Amino acid sequence: MKRNALRQLTVCLLLMFMSTAHASRMDVLFFNAGKADATLIRTENSTVLIDTGKNKFGKEIVHHLLENGIEYIDVLFITHFDKDHVGGADTVMENIEIGMIVEPSYHSDAKQYEQYREMIEAYSIPVETLKRNAVLELDGIRYTIDVANRTDYGKDEENDFSLVISMQHGENTFLFAGDAENPRLGELIAEGVGRHDVLKVPHHGREEKLSAAFFDAVQPAFSIITSDGEEPEDEQVVRMLRKYGEVFLTREGAAACVSDGQTIQITQEKGGQEHD
Repeated sequence: MKRNALRQLTVCLLLMFMSTAHASRMDVLFFNAGKADATLIRTENSTVLIDTGKNKFGKEIVHHLLENGIEYIDVLFITHFDKDHVGGADTVMENIEIGMIVEPSYHSDAKQYEQYREMIEAYSIPVETLKRNAVLELDGIRYTIDVANRTDYGKDEENDFSLVISMQHGENTFLFAGDAENPRLGELIAEGVGRHDVLKVPHHGREEKLSAAFFDAVQPAFSIITSDGEEPEDEQVVRMLRKYGEVFLTREGAAACVSDGQTIQITQEKGGQEHD
């Protein structure tokens, strides 16, 4: 589905792409992007990217995509506008055709945000700026997107503006929690966030007062933490998560997940490296 057709299908609150049964296989790659987020989701008929790492990591995303014959991304989710989530977006947009971008509803003064906006305008990419929760279905994969409940979270508030994405493939569920901190975790708990098989752990594995309650609500069988050696995840977070299942640290290597709609397998590339 190319850009013009996608624009015609875009609506504000319910983003629906025609699909029947779920894809038989879904691949999810949690890149080793250092203390930054970048996740690629592929089915036979769709490609989705959640966040783009820091500025220089955009080249690595593009290299991986082109090496695997991917020249088109149906949907690019930007969970929020911190440089470790939006930094590589301009490079991706310059080299890969993007069907649509889904983003939170706030503005940033950061340089990377301005570069991101410039590329959106240069390539006339449709953007859905979400002010309310939304649902997107693409090749049988259901993405439920939860937006921040408030317009002001005080100092260093951008993390709590994170879009939180629940993804369902058959019986398997994934939760991408952005950089949600304590206020945002409280919202998710109050909203009744449920169990998910795989959790992209919020805020690079930093412990919050509500971390234990949040993890107990999600009870992930697999947890993915995006961190680096200079600023590693909190050990207490790893200990809490190991009560529920396996924990993967992307600083030790990218984590590749395969879902058939009923079972999940995760393998990890060993020998991690740091990224600026």
